[in-house]
Amino acid sequence: MRKEHWALISLVVNLLQALVKLVVGVWTGSLSLIGEAVHSAADSMASVIAYITVKFSEHKSERFPYGLYRLENLGSIAIAFFLLLASYEIMGRAISGSVKVKEDTALAGLSVALLSMVSSLTLSLLERRAAKKLNSPTLMADSYHTLTDFFGSSLVFLSFLGLMLGFQWDRYFAGGVALLIAYTGLSILKKEVSILLDVSADEETLERIRSVINSFPQVKEIKHLFVRASGGRLFMDLTIKVEGKDFYEIHHLIDTIEEKLRKAIPQLEMAFIHYEPATDTPKVAVLMNGQKQVAPSFREARYLLLFSKDSKELLPLPQKEEDIARLVVDRNISILISGHHPEDPHAKTILGSKGVFVWETCEKNPYRAVSEVVYNLGNVQNPIKEGQGC
Repeated sequence: MRKEHWALISLVVNLLQALVKLVVGVWTGSLSLIGEAVHSAADSMASVIAYITVKFSEHKSERFPYGLYRLENLGSIAIAFFLLLASYEIMGRAISGSVKVKEDTALAGLSVALLSMVSSLTLSLLERRAAKKLNSPTLMADSYHTLTDFFGSSLVFLSFLGLMLGFQWDRYFAGGVALLIAYTGLSILKKEVSILLDVSADEETLERIRSVINSFPQVKEIKHLFVRASGGRLFMDLTIKVEGKDFYEIHHLIDTIEEKLRKAIPQLEMAFIHYEPATDTPKVAVLMNGQKQVAPSFREARYLLLFSKDSKELLPLPQKEEDIARLVVDRNISILISGHHPEDPHAKTILGSKGVFVWETCEKNPYRAVSEVVYNLGNVQNPIKEGQGC
């Protein structure tokens, strides 16, 4: 069944309980039973709110593109206030009113209390299971007040049991009912206000998210993880440090992480994943010929102009392409600029195995060539770039 179906069932049960308790409570003169009737009536109105909120909370529109998920949290807050109002009413009558239950009605009161206990406990357990399955805070809140009906009815049951033994204890049990209702209302209010203030998701959920992220060996660090709850949905903002130089593969990795997170955390509604390179600023180098221009090929390269974060360095090069490739790898160069990629298959293998980008260019000026790479860096997909040379 859908969430609104459970809310409707809760409404019908609470209305029937409120009616029966009120009639029998007035007949017997039991304040605790009348208080429970007020409690059930408050729950009935709360169930109306639950039905409305779960019906419309997932509605999305141009004005509300994220949906009305917080409507469920507002509904839960309204339920909490209904419970506090019921508690106030019962406690006031228990303290200041005259309470005397008719002794010849004890059996009728006892029967009503027992029936209410059974129906409330059954509905609460079924509703809580549905709330977990459907991930609805309103249904979960409603299941808790239904449970307070069970405990409240238990106090009424004890009151009538005492009456059968000759004790007029109804005033005190009515006070117990009031305190129980107040505790439940305050607990719900505290939880839902925290959610409206964007409290973080619980630690168990955060740990599940971290476990999924850390299952990818390319992820070296979780820099920031912010997850907030709203109407049974989770919204995540994540920043991670990722190892790798192939931007196409990194984007694919991010998509895979998000897909796995959604499978592990079904209530994840939206995920913003930002990534940073795990290494420092990548080293860029240019192969240069004897005229200090960009070398048209590896064979014509005589110098290596190396750019790092805060400096540059000019190094002489060996003649063999394979030796040039080994030097590039030894210097931890990430991007190598040249007129063409190497012809020697061993050189290609060495550079490709270490993820070195060979960026082919027609540009002769090495500084302009570096600017070209920076501008087009997002288009680099293959370790050996094809088709860009002259």
